[in-house]
Amino acid sequence: MLVLESHPCTIAPGNNNSSSRRQRWHAFGSNPRRTWRPSMQSTNRSDRRRVALIKGAVDRGSSGIDIKGARPTSPRAWEVLMETLQDQKVNFISPQEAVFAQKRGVPIIDVRPALDYCSSRIPGSVGVPFMRSITGNSVRQNLRRAGFAFFGIFNGTEFNPDFYKDIEAAVDKQKGAVLVCGVGGILEPLGRGGRQSRSLMAAYELASSGYKKVSILQGGFYEWERAGRPLDEEPLPCKQ
Repeated sequence: MLVLESHPCTIAPGNNNSSSRRQRWHAFGSNPRRTWRPSMQSTNRSDRRRVALIKGAVDRGSSGIDIKGARPTSPRAWEVLMETLQDQKVNFISPQEAVFAQKRGVPIIDVRPALDYCSSRIPGSVGVPFMRSITGNSVRQNLRRAGFAFFGIFNGTEFNPDFYKDIEAAVDKQKGAVLVCGVGGILEPLGRGGRQSRSLMAAYELASSGYKKVSILQGGFYEWERAGRPLDEEPLPCKQ
């Protein structure tokens, strides 16, 4: 039997149709006097995001990330990300410029996976992984694992819930940061050279949270390494 959820309905006193309305509600198995409450689905998405940020446990989409309600790999998300980063004047800098920034006290934040950072990193950089290995066994996490496994990837990742807390500890909002991932990303329209990256997504999150002077290492860690820049390869204890 089809059951419809009741909704707020005001019936004026003395309305001759009130009896027939009650009959129709009962015909569908619903109570006309039931108090309506907004469901979780009707809660404003931005409100849920703010609550999640405060709690330090963001759960947005299968990866734990969305951009204005869209998957981060979708064309709509890319448009929003590009517009936000351009408005906030997030720019790409060379390895030499990153060194100069570091000498001025601007931290270099490595958003690569923790295992990559622990094995090799830019000297003096701070590891704040944007993603982490999937942990736990919720329905969402198991589905995400299965999705990665379908493509032969058995070390799938999800958003790192400690990202915001660790960023707050490492970065001054006014001084800014240099973000480093594996490839750096390319901020151009999709289909015309645009390339998504963890640095770009992390820059979007920082810019949306009020951080100023955010830069991205052009070409990422691989460009730093290719240019023959110094590396700190002392193994570090690491948690994924």
